[in-house]
Amino acid sequence: MQGGNMNAVIRAGNTVTRMAGPWTPTIHRYLDWLANAGIDWIPRAIGVDGDREVLSFLEGEVPVYPLPEWVWTDEALRDAGRHLRALHDASVGFDTTDAIWQWQAAEPTEVICHNDFAPHNLVFRDGRVIGAIDFDLCTPGPRVADLANLATRMIPLTSEWHAGAVREDQWRRRIQLLLDSYGTDADWLDVVRRAVDRLRAEAAFTRAKADELRKPELVDDAALYERDVVHLEGFLRSALD
Repeated sequence: MQGGNMNAVIRAGNTVTRMAGPWTPTIHRYLDWLANAGIDWIPRAIGVDGDREVLSFLEGEVPVYPLPEWVWTDEALRDAGRHLRALHDASVGFDTTDAIWQWQAAEPTEVICHNDFAPHNLVFRDGRVIGAIDFDLCTPGPRVADLANLATRMIPLTSEWHAGAVREDQWRRRIQLLLDSYGTDADWLDVVRRAVDRLRAEAAFTRAKADELRKPELVDDAALYERDVVHLEGFLRSALD
């Protein structure tokens, strides 16, 4: 399957398999929790086969880079915000005793964050969000952390312009649209500040994975995140002047 630059994903009929890790039992338990809470638009955990986890396949279109222009519509952004809110609300109460996470947990621990809730992990149909995948980076954290990551990838708050996406003069409007669709009075500047922190962490994580997985091409991704940090810091300075 396309995508999966850190974990090869293989489809077999109505299931997909991918490399498992020490965090997999926690993530499968969390997916079961969400399913029991009525979240029916995510993969179901089926089990582990050797060194690979087995998940149900979600039918739909998961966009890959360069992202299609329909990803950048206001309707798609609203859909993503509403789905993220439902996911967060359903996560409240999940028992984290003895949990093992791949990504770093963050304070305050309000919900279980997806940590990569972005177009490349969203399932679309006719340009609308109908599901989400790739939960292996989930950890406890604050709601705004996931909102900041989604904003980075879907506003998008990046140094490189994407065909069909808005320019910087529309960033604030789009961030507020996301916050309204999610249903929060969080400040848009807080989202941007969190986005800077997340990009720094993502750059460090990706560089470490480049060494661990022996994939030097990931260094280019890390360098892109670092350029995004510089660009966003400049945006913040100009917004506060």
